[in-house]
Amino acid sequence: MSKAAGDAVHVPVMLNEVIEALGARGGGMFLDCTFGGGGHTRAILDASPDSWVVAMDRDARALERGSQWASAYGDRLDLVHAPFSKVAEAAGGRVFDGVLADLGMSTDQLVEGRGFSFADTGPLDMRMDESAGMTAADFVNTSSEREIFLALAEGGVGKNARAIARTLVFHRPFSSPKQLADAVKASQLGKRSQSHVHPATVVFQALRMHINDELGEVKKLLEAAPSAVKQGGKLAIITFHSVEDRAVASRMREWESAGSYPANWRGIRAEKRIGRVVNKGAEKPSDEEVSRNPASRSARLRVFQFGESF
Repeated sequence: MSKAAGDAVHVPVMLNEVIEALGARGGGMFLDCTFGGGGHTRAILDASPDSWVVAMDRDARALERGSQWASAYGDRLDLVHAPFSKVAEAAGGRVFDGVLADLGMSTDQLVEGRGFSFADTGPLDMRMDESAGMTAADFVNTSSEREIFLALAEGGVGKNARAIARTLVFHRPFSSPKQLADAVKASQLGKRSQSHVHPATVVFQALRMHINDELGEVKKLLEAAPSAVKQGGKLAIITFHSVEDRAVASRMREWESAGSYPANWRGIRAEKRIGRVVNKGAEKPSDEEVSRNPASRSARLRVFQFGESF
């Protein structure tokens, strides 16, 4: 049985690093694209009485939880129900001193019985926005083997993606996360693994990413970001998956490239340099943070500062 949402205590990752990266102690107008448990938003607001935050999330439950304490900040906090693809609309024509996106799941989402965890006994849903789109059950029960394989492969499942897709088609229909997890585990019986991680972990992550078009949403955020950040302002993105991290790193390099590319460059060619990558490599959480919060171990922070003079 899933815990009640109120029992969850989400711990925001790399909190101090984010505050420093955004320069939040100096105040300003900020956009938190992934409100989640609200930890980063609170920290930004608490860092300076001269800070204002527009906090958006496509998960209505996250905003509902936040509304219970949001009034304490008055008009310094504006909660908006929207996905990354609606960043321009959420901004309402405003430009920001700093924009943050934490692409990880919040603890609250994992314990609400929405199918994100293979330990859930509730429905196999996995939608961030429960008011729209196909559920995970719809996808695995009706899609072709090839469509399932492509979703798993794009989500980083690796060489086992094809065998798992075939197994899911053979064993469907599925109505619960446990049924799906058991089928994935059965498909890997007899195969050697050096990992102690349940084989369904990466499968569930890949399906969640597909159901919510997470990579597509990240790309839309990256398209909108240059118009949402002031000259001199910063964009900070925390990723937890190599696929998303590569997309973020690639786009930031394009923004910084100023039209200088290797002969075999296949990325989007920026017409001119629009800023600089602040941390040349992704910043990782400290050993102390990982010890205190193991969920942070795969977090990677990348920061870009906009401005042609940088």
